[in-house]
Amino acid sequence: MSNALDLLAGLRRARVIDLSQVLEEHMPNYPTHSKFFHSLWGSYWHGGRSLSYQLVMHEHNGTHVDAPAHFISDAQPEAHVTIERVPVARLLGRGVRLNCQGMKAGEYVPKSRLIDWEGQHGALEAGDIVLFDFAWSAKWGLRPNDQHYVEDWPGVSMDAAKYLISKQVAAIGVDTLSPDPPEALRTRPIHPVVLEKQVLIIENLCNLDQLPDFFLFLALPLKIREGSGSPIRAVALVEQLAVLSFVSVL
Repeated sequence: MSNALDLLAGLRRARVIDLSQVLEEHMPNYPTHSKFFHSLWGSYWHGGRSLSYQLVMHEHNGTHVDAPAHFISDAQPEAHVTIERVPVARLLGRGVRLNCQGMKAGEYVPKSRLIDWEGQHGALEAGDIVLFDFAWSAKWGLRPNDQHYVEDWPGVSMDAAKYLISKQVAAIGVDTLSPDPPEALRTRPIHPVVLEKQVLIIENLCNLDQLPDFFLFLALPLKIREGSGSPIRAVALVEQLAVLSFVSVL
């Protein structure tokens, strides 16, 4: 019981930053993905006892995580991991924010930038969840004001992706539609490369500018059978004492 109370006390000292976009109709989404719909199902306004809505959505709407099966076919059964088989702890760990603000649409973060960052802040470690802050979430808007967000965006280069794989990170995240800009998706995307190695991909994050270099990251996907991904509620706990007491209990 004392360990649980110590953990709770540490969590309550933390400042929680919400890293998830609001799920709502007309929000940006990848062009080939279906839209998000939130439809009234029953209400006290219409004589019912309670209020409820029906959700119709794509697995990759809003802030979400890609499971390896999103790009890895069942021809590779060991790597073809659907979302309900991803260990829950995979999205719970030390978060790392890389400031990539100022990059233009279509530009790529090179491996050298990661190495330079490590020289200034410390080494990336196995199990880290690395978030790229492009400040792109500022372009998020409801249709028809979503075009600046979805037309093009910066991303992560292949050499940077392979370097992160070598560091055995648990996941990479971006505040864009994808770590692959449109040109990379047409030619040589990092998606299949990192997902084959069970490095998860988190997309459409926000509020990354509020994060320090290191923090506690937590997100839970829905347990969708045979799911290629899932919406998540991603949060960061940023007070050092809370993070340390949480991690020490794990």
